[in-house]
Amino acid sequence: LSPKTQMYRFVCTVLFCTAKYSYAGVLDFAQIVQDYENEILGRAVGFSGRPGIDSQESESVPASDVGRPEEVHFWDADLKLGQVSGVAINIFDDPVVFHRGSALWDKNSFLPNNIFKNQDKGPIAENTILTVDQFTGKVKSGLGGGMFYMPHGITVDHENNIWVTDTALHQVMMFPWNSTKPALVIGEKFVPGSDQDHFCKPTAVAVSKSGNVYVADGYCNKRVVVFDFKGRYLTEIQGDWNVVHSLALFQEEDTLCVADREGGRVDCIGAGLNHPQFLGTKILEADNLGRVYGIAGRGSALLAVTGQGLNKPDGLTLDLVENGKVVDSWGKELKNPHDVAVSREGDTVYVAEIGPNRLRKFEVVAPEDNIFDHEYAAVYV
Repeated sequence: LSPKTQMYRFVCTVLFCTAKYSYAGVLDFAQIVQDYENEILGRAVGFSGRPGIDSQESESVPASDVGRPEEVHFWDADLKLGQVSGVAINIFDDPVVFHRGSALWDKNSFLPNNIFKNQDKGPIAENTILTVDQFTGKVKSGLGGGMFYMPHGITVDHENNIWVTDTALHQVMMFPWNSTKPALVIGEKFVPGSDQDHFCKPTAVAVSKSGNVYVADGYCNKRVVVFDFKGRYLTEIQGDWNVVHSLALFQEEDTLCVADREGGRVDCIGAGLNHPQFLGTKILEADNLGRVYGIAGRGSALLAVTGQGLNKPDGLTLDLVENGKVVDSWGKELKNPHDVAVSREGDTVYVAEIGPNRLRKFEVVAPEDNIFDHEYAAVYV
């Protein structure tokens, strides 16, 4: 094994590894969805995802095998940011942040009808989309100056396109790789609405490799709207949510997880990629989490960051194989987290904060004798 692979095996666990490394966690989570479909469709329950384990048997992941994010202090010492509303990971494993520069969201930002009040002040002058070096914490490149009024959510798809939401503009934009201008804009500028052509303070985006675009809409409409890659409306998912604040897509498992911030829970539902008839059907619910601001997934793990409320801010690791059970809490120094992202190799976690206006970096560390080092013969379904 190369030194990089040996180091990776030390710090990574079954919960945080990508599908390339984490066969057991991914296949177990896939089995949850498969079992659900078997029950509904009446198919015979077959392969469990692990050789020699009965299809109805469930194994708990020992606490000692759960990767724990440990903060890398002072990594962001040279970053000068406004309110950091979002963070995502590009194809090179660098974090990409969406921040508000000199703009602030407070109780006076919007009128009662959800129209942004400060349109006359013009857009944020600074570059609001910054790519940060994963090793040094320094800005590598930036874009978005003079375009945005109230940045919120960001994601980077498999082709390195950057997708963002602006709650003041009530719009979603897509920037192609190496472009400083959006190639796609969905929604009408400054006009809130609830039909196929409008959003009301959209919060987040998730994009599948097949081209489905899921938009969390958001503060007003309490729905997830689905578009194709060209921005054409396909359908929408209505839920009993309060504020749809963040999304995490598990594409191979055909599952979309939705963070209901004020509801204090995460719902994981059918994404409708492989089985359109299950689009929006609830697979599991993890509740009593606190105000869930951001979620991100890797392997069978769902990371969540919770903000100020009845409970103190926290980082949580949920195991979706265990029906969303909280298996670890971390990030005890978090002040006001707003979003979370996991590196594509699963060994690093980033948390965006508003208030401290920081991008925190965590390395995922596990005991040397962890489940990832155990012998396992990978079998695909």
